[in-house]
Amino acid sequence: MDAVILIDGWQSLAHGLFWKLRMRRILYLSRGGDIGGSQQQIRYVITNLDRDNYQPLVVCRKDGQFVAQLQDAEIPTFIFPLHSWRKLPSAPQRYLDVYRLTSFARQHKIDIIHSSDLWLNTYMVRVAERLKIPSILHVRKPVCTREVRKHEFKKATSIIAISSRVLQDLLQAGIPNEKITMINDSVDLEIFKPRNSRDNVLRRDFLPSGQTLVGIVGRIEPLKRQLDFLRAAEEVLCRSTNTVSFFVIGRVHCRRYFERLKKFVGKRGFSKHVFFAGGRNDMPQILASLDILVSLSGGSVMFEAMACAKTVISAGFSTAQSAVHIQDGRTGLLIPSSRNTELAEAMTKMVDCPEHRIRIGNQAIKWAEENLSCTVMVDRTHRLYDRLIQNSIKTNS
Repeated sequence: MDAVILIDGWQSLAHGLFWKLRMRRILYLSRGGDIGGSQQQIRYVITNLDRDNYQPLVVCRKDGQFVAQLQDAEIPTFIFPLHSWRKLPSAPQRYLDVYRLTSFARQHKIDIIHSSDLWLNTYMVRVAERLKIPSILHVRKPVCTREVRKHEFKKATSIIAISSRVLQDLLQAGIPNEKITMINDSVDLEIFKPRNSRDNVLRRDFLPSGQTLVGIVGRIEPLKRQLDFLRAAEEVLCRSTNTVSFFVIGRVHCRRYFERLKKFVGKRGFSKHVFFAGGRNDMPQILASLDILVSLSGGSVMFEAMACAKTVISAGFSTAQSAVHIQDGRTGLLIPSSRNTELAEAMTKMVDCPEHRIRIGNQAIKWAEENLSCTVMVDRTHRLYDRLIQNSIKTNS
């Protein structure tokens, strides 16, 4: 009996040492496609991983810019056209997808699976359950209780919340506090930085007549509220003592909504003041060319603008209690209300007070440098990985 116990003890110790010595492999699940805020942030994590301890592998639902960037960085990236879990017609196919993804993860000896898209969480938790490995869901937007239940958040081993607002949403939906880690999004400060006014790409490409350039960045769809931005812009043109040009920047995801935006501008007669810039691959230069960024739906683009020393106006998305980085009157302007009149008042104030705008921009860049660097985000993510690995070692020993 003692010999059996001794052998079991040595086997357990050997298993634990194996787990400690070998490089850990992280499998990331992403939608792929174009580079959006979610893809940008997970790319920061992947490309800045401690390669002495972690090896990343990425599975994307579709090809595109994101995959190309990862491949350029020599990150092993694979295309798995995973079917939508919630759509009934794809029911038979999705279980085959789970089988294929599980086989892939087993073949590559994956230690942690990390999803940057809540729509892929159901795939993630099923693979993790089959392989008995930790799983991490990255929640990048406010969520309701229905979404938390629908996408099976509770089955994830750990959940990363990118803001205190997301954290509160998760707690209200019944996610235990000990399962949640708050890790803010970050900015690549080597890329997003102030630039010489002579390098203004918006003035070069569109020849706007306005003294002040105000923009909104994001996919052209109702969720991003570009129409509210244009309604406020119309009021600013009536109120401001300075000339202003407005930019709507982003790829068209909803053609009908885009046509509505153009029709609104044409009917109101201020089309010479509004420029639809489309999707751009030079976002650091774009943000550095604006004077004011307006955000009506949150996102890491606010932090990128802060790193470029620009004034950010966040309206109808966060409150003073839930916002951390946009501190009203200091690192930006924070408007809890979603009323266009209040947004227009804030925009007019910043257009007419360039000194105040510059002061806020200087405070914003200082805050970004101290709190929003990739180093901070990656370090906190590493610590989460380490903790989950240690817990997994104990469980499997």
